[in-house]
Amino acid sequence: MRARLLVLALLLAGCSQREHANPLDPDNPQTGGGPSGFMAIAGDGRIDLRWTPIFGTQGIIGFHLYRQAGTDPVYHLVSGLLPPSISGYADVGALNGLEHRYRLYYVSENGTDRTPPASDVATPGRVRVWVVDGGRHALFRVTPDGRRVVTTFGGFDSPSFVAVDSVTGHVWVADPFRHQVAIINPTSGLTVSIPGLGTPLCVAVDPLTRVGWVTDDTDGVVWSFDSAGQPSGSVIEPLQTPSGVAVDVFDRSVVICERDGNRVRRHASDHSLLATLTVSLPSRVAIDSVTRRAWVTSFQGRTLVRVPPAFNAVEATIPGFQGPIGVAVDAYRGRIWVADYLAGQLVALDRNGTVQFRVSGMNAVRDVAVDQDTGDVWAVCPDRGELVHLTTAGVIRNRLTVFGQPLGVAVDPGR
Repeated sequence: MRARLLVLALLLAGCSQREHANPLDPDNPQTGGGPSGFMAIAGDGRIDLRWTPIFGTQGIIGFHLYRQAGTDPVYHLVSGLLPPSISGYADVGALNGLEHRYRLYYVSENGTDRTPPASDVATPGRVRVWVVDGGRHALFRVTPDGRRVVTTFGGFDSPSFVAVDSVTGHVWVADPFRHQVAIINPTSGLTVSIPGLGTPLCVAVDPLTRVGWVTDDTDGVVWSFDSAGQPSGSVIEPLQTPSGVAVDVFDRSVVICERDGNRVRRHASDHSLLATLTVSLPSRVAIDSVTRRAWVTSFQGRTLVRVPPAFNAVEATIPGFQGPIGVAVDAYRGRIWVADYLAGQLVALDRNGTVQFRVSGMNAVRDVAVDQDTGDVWAVCPDRGELVHLTTAGVIRNRLTVFGQPLGVAVDPGR
């Protein structure tokens, strides 16, 4: 008897699942009775809407798409009736920086909108955000609002650092376990590989000369390559574990963190040594393009160091960190952002080195980048597989948790 009851229960469950497989069924767990697969993908001055088309669904003649922008309280019809076989719509002319909310309805045979609708939101903008993911062996481009992944470039081993040529938009990726650096043209998809390196860790791109400077941990050198991947001058060597590098856009000089050498070096664009300065176990460096001061993190020393343009002394050593790695400067607003990995915090300081505020809940935050136009901040937390998008005031806009182990982030202003 129990066996017969079990078979009956299974049959009834199967019937229930088949009933709810109807996309118009409000109890359908995937659609809720509304259009499925609906998403709004932000771009520059446009938003692309995507959804799942329908074929042969009785009683449905198409879709209606509505938009509500900014503080407008009303949803307005974007277009006329969209055929049921249509799977997308481009909303061009969208105002950058303004939030747009969308609703997509099935349209019944009598011309009325069938509830419930599918809904999504997007904020267009010029910025292009790039994330390298060591866990998924890929480079990802993220929408300007940080809500979705737009493009994926695969073929990496464990990419750990990403930098952008802000003029051409070309993306440089350090792939240490493959012993190479890749230069990607996002428009054409063309990739130039620079093989045969030791352990390339960090990259800095000169926006004027297109030269990329690459630190090589294993070989103890800093390489320089042109945009075609060809060597540009001799290597800078010998170095003791070069870990970070940055370009001073004022005079094209290069600042290098020499971790095991306990010093920071400044080299001219022709590779000649200009100055060295003792800094305990430096990790990463960023340069303020307004004041030309260098800001240097020390993961093991648990400090942030400020170095003046003269490069003749340490101007300030700022404590209060547990394990800082990534550092970025918002030159327009005079704010320095530090990714304190062990504290799980993003720390915002002014140019005097005074802490303005800390953003907690950023477990194992490793790298940080700033959009110089808006002041928005982007940070990666590899332990959570997360990209976090924040305002210049440190308010979290969005957390995108689709990554495996995001290790680096860079922002292309898209100018």
